[in-house]
Parts: sequence; structure tokens; C-alpha cells
Amino acid sequence: MDRKRLFEMFLEECKDHNEWCGQGNPNAHIMIIGKEPYMDLKTKISLQEELQRQYERCKRGDFGNAKRGKNPTWCNYQSLIEKVYKPKVEFNSGLFDFEKYAFTTELSSKPRKNSKYSEAKPFIQERLRFFEKSKFIQDFPVIILACGGYIKNDDKVREIDNTFHVEFSQEYGKKESKNRFWTHVDKNDPRRLVIHTRQLSNGVSCEMIDEMATIIRDHLEHLRKLGLI
Repeated sequence: MDRKRLFEMFLEECKDHNEWCGQGNPNAHIMIIGKEPYMDLKTKISLQEELQRQYERCKRGDFGNAKRGKNPTWCNYQSLIEKVYKPKVEFNSGLFDFEKYAFTTELSSKPRKNSKYSEAKPFIQERLRFFEKSKFIQDFPVIILACGGYIKNDDKVREIDNTFHVEFSQEYGKKESKNRFWTHVDKNDPRRLVIHTRQLSNGVSCEMIDEMATIIRDHLEHLRKLGLI
């Protein structure tokens, strides 16, 4: 089934289950999953209304035209995607146009002003089950879990493995550093790469962004040579 049809199904599933859709290019090779959506909690707009607005935005294909600002997370998303695709792709210095080459969504559908795992956990568990069953989510060659401790892969819990059907591959960065990431691969499907790292907001090092971009770029180049993308 082609990605267009998978995306249509994904949007309807999000609408039916009150799940956050995300935004960006649904035909991209890269998906970035953050912690939770931002929503101005001071407004009188309800979560249901915001979910509906976001669903309609996705249906219209409205992405890649937001003016660049001081949002640290989006600045790092922009930097990462630029490093993956430059110099073959030209980017607009005035726009957050990384969305033309990535699709972003969140690990929790419930907006919060400040991240707090204990309060988000019930929503995350529901979301992980939703992701595991989503053919759209599972179809991306590269998935970046930029959500830190919101998803776990340790001796007791293997949420990344179980949700995305992958196995741990390699750790990058010094153990005492906050700028580390871990790669996971599907040994039965060489097309799939899952990267787990911290939230890409304040304090993200340029070195980590560079190294991550190199791994993603090399992976996509390998898939192109094999004719898999």
C-alpha cells in the first residue's frame, strides 16, 4: 500500500481515537517523534478543538511555510534535516522548511507546558500501542525518537523494541554526556533505522546533531543504492 493511502488511514485513525496527528511531509523518509504537542493552555480552545484544527491542517497539507523563530526544538530539527540533505537540497533561511523533508509527531497526545513523565505516562502507553499498529508510522525508513525518558529500552522494559520491531545496535556519545543517542535496527528489514535520543530543545550539541545527521544520510544513501527508497 502506498504512503498516501497509509497517511489517509492514519489521519482517520487519529480522528477516531482523539490522537495527535503531527505535521510535515507524509511522504518524507524521516519521522521525528517528540515528547508532547505545544498548546497555549491559557486560551479557551479545548484539546478536542485543537485536535480537530490540527487534523484539518494535515488534510490540507499545510507544512514547511512557518517563519523561523526562536523555538529551540524546531531550530534543532531544522539544523538536523539541513545537515542530512545539504548541499543537494536548498533551504530557505527565513522558514522552518525542514517539514518538507520530515514528518513530526509526538509521543503523547496530551499537551503540557512542562514535561513530566509521571503525568504523561498513561497517555504515552496508549500512544505506543497506537504507533505499533500504525502502518503509516512503521513505514518510515528513519524514525527519530527525540523524547528522552518518555520511552524506555532497558533491562526490564523494551518499549522501543516492542513498538517499532527493532533491536538495539549501537550507542553514541560519552556516558556522562547529556548529548547521547542510540541506534536500533530491524535485522529482517535493512530499510529501517530507529534513533533514540534526548528532546532536541535547549542544550543540544552541534557535535551530536552532526553525528546523527551523518548516520541518517549514510543510511538513506545505502537504501537508494539498493533501490529501496
